Amino acid sequence: MNLKSSPQMESKLQNLADKGILVPRSENNQYLKVSYKGAGKLVSDKWNIKIYTSGSVVCNDTQTLQGLLDGSLKTPNTSLKVIQCDDAGVGFPLCGVMVGVTDGVKVWTDTVDVSFFQSPQFERQLYLGEYVWKGLGILSKIGARPETHRIEICTGFINTGLKEALRNKGYDVRVLEIKGLLQDSLERLFKMYVRKETGQNLAYDPKMVKGSIGKAYYQVLDWGTKNAPHLLKSGWNSIKRGLNDRPPTPIR
Repeated sequence: MNLKSSPQMESKLQNLADKGILVPRSENNQYLKVSYKGAGKLVSDKWNIKIYTSGSVVCNDTQTLQGLLDGSLKTPNTSLKVIQCDDAGVGFPLCGVMVGVTDGVKVWTDTVDVSFFQSPQFERQLYLGEYVWKGLGILSKIGARPETHRIEICTGFINTGLKEALRNKGYDVRVLEIKGLLQDSLERLFKMYVRKETGQNLAYDPKMVKGSIGKAYYQVLDWGTKNAPHLLKSGWNSIKRGLNDRPPTPIR
């Protein structure tokens, strides 16, 4: 969606910041006019909006923006059970991507096959639809309904389609940072999945990598190029360009 700023929008956002609903952000960008994030109560601190001097607007959840501007955004209905959704493996160069769902007690997962991140499917962005289908399938399996459950979903491009599909089905969906049970379980299960596919302990938790994540990434990429090219997310431009611009880094 292409958004354009207006004096009315900027005035309302400033008013929301004055009320403590939004928090102004400062960034070193000469083309950025104003930036806000949620204060963490009515609006998650993972929600953000940027307004540029050109008048263009970048927002990671336009429905929340609309609700803020027209006053229709309400606090979540706490009588509804909470379902959380998150992903794993999007930035990992090998294997597919995992979608995970939890009700706070159990965790369910499904996987978008690596073939969706290879040509020609990757260029057609078929992985986005497959991710939505997998996520909705889990919710159907566990019997979640808009009348009984509300959704908390992680930020990130791959979750955008699922977020909108859930809203179209009538769910109250809030974008926020997913922590705890689902995040920890997804990291563990994704590592097990990669181990099963490759026979190697290659998956890493970006939060736990000491030093450069790039080094860990290229170690895995080197291994995949030499030993399992069929498991590479080879639709990515960074992988298409190959490894000729740097020396190999062996995994020890």
